[in-house]
Amino acid sequence: MPRLMMGASMDRFVESLRADFFNADADADGQITQRDVDLHELMDGIQARTQSLNTVMRYDLDGDGFVTEEETRRGMTYDLRVQIGLAAYGKLNGQIPRQDFAKSQIDTMVQRILALDTDKDGKVSVAEASKYNATGRGQNGAASRAQQFLALDAASKGSLSLAEYQAAGEALFREVDSNNDGTISQQELTDYQTRLARAGCEMPKASDKAKVIVLSSYETESLSSAALGSQDNVTHAGRIVVEPGAEPLYVVVVSYSPTIWQISGAVERVERLVLASSGADGPGVARPLVGATGVAQDRVTFFSKRTCLSYFTETPTSASLQTVGAVRGASGKEPVTVAAKYSIGSFRVPSGTIESAREKKDSAPLIIEKTQGTLKIVGDASNVILHAGASRAKDDLARYSPGGVVDIDPKTVVGSYPAIAYQVLPQEAGLVQLLSSGAMSQNSLGEYIVRQKIRFPAGLAGAHGVTFLLMKGVPYPDGDPGHSCVVTEESGEKKGAACR
Repeated sequence: MPRLMMGASMDRFVESLRADFFNADADADGQITQRDVDLHELMDGIQARTQSLNTVMRYDLDGDGFVTEEETRRGMTYDLRVQIGLAAYGKLNGQIPRQDFAKSQIDTMVQRILALDTDKDGKVSVAEASKYNATGRGQNGAASRAQQFLALDAASKGSLSLAEYQAAGEALFREVDSNNDGTISQQELTDYQTRLARAGCEMPKASDKAKVIVLSSYETESLSSAALGSQDNVTHAGRIVVEPGAEPLYVVVVSYSPTIWQISGAVERVERLVLASSGADGPGVARPLVGATGVAQDRVTFFSKRTCLSYFTETPTSASLQTVGAVRGASGKEPVTVAAKYSIGSFRVPSGTIESAREKKDSAPLIIEKTQGTLKIVGDASNVILHAGASRAKDDLARYSPGGVVDIDPKTVVGSYPAIAYQVLPQEAGLVQLLSSGAMSQNSLGEYIVRQKIRFPAGLAGAHGVTFLLMKGVPYPDGDPGHSCVVTEESGEKKGAACR
């Protein structure tokens, strides 16, 4: 549908609707159907092939119907003669030489054109030239546009008439034109865009007696034994302890990491639990990856998209002001407690007290990396992590997830996506699990030797990436290695961005 612009009138908008419709009606029969989509695809393909032929065959300098490497270089040199001349002039006059862009462009074009030489006879024919970038216009093409028209076919009859299209457009115009003066103002356009952005972000109103609480974190300190949506998603676990009291609680929890929240204590006080997260590890994840245990499903609210509320790790920040403002507007009440931290073990509500496994000790762990010689530690070593040579999985698990792995029964989870038990736990917990099972071992360099069929633990990205050595005869693992390097004994081949 044509874009609504500030100052647009109903008459002008309807006129643009008609032009839009006639452009999409490829066979000019007054209806948008699948035949129009197919015809647009055919014509887009022809246009793409024509452009491909024009691009390649312009270098057929002798007119024999074939393009060679020499012809391509001569033609490209002609096209770039000014650049080549300026570069040569500058070199002769003592200027600092710059990158030879002309040579790079010529070499690139030669490679692209000769790649079309499928019969390897040293020249590109007209038939071969037609394959150069002949992929149509994709999502921006007329075929895609006609397909969008068919999506407006509310009756699913497989066709859309001009009258139906105009009626849908006029309804949209009236929705935006809130004062019904027949013209779209900037404020009306802004208000409409705001409503669109908030669609799928609705929250119920809080009751008169309810206390509104807002909690936020980037992540929790524990991993969950249950995954939300997919084995390839890293799902964290966090606790919310409801303190005794009389007033009902309206609790909004925002995080970046996908999280299952375990609600305990005086859970009968929870009038509403609103859960949001913006992080998504797996492909095709539109909704927030969040869930809860301990609270009935009819008291939990999920959003339909991940952009409804922004997480924050301290207050005040721009993110905290925006999120608290959105909660205030939706719930109809001012939050009485706002609590946030980057990484948490648990929240207590309504006080907002934050508990952390990292802070249960007097200080953060002292990490000593040792590669040779002897080391004697005298005294309390409970807060010391020793890395002797390569880092071990258990040490890394304690460092990244000091809360460990929380055992969660998937059947007890109320989630935005179904909860399932991990086949292999995520990140370092999965590495520990695979080492314990005997499916893997670790050499002195810290590389993981895979001796049985495994599944890659989810979330081996960034600092969590490791090196796997896949022994001869062992099938390639299931799952996603993330940023890890995989070296196969069979061929010596390395796979993964982290391989060097």
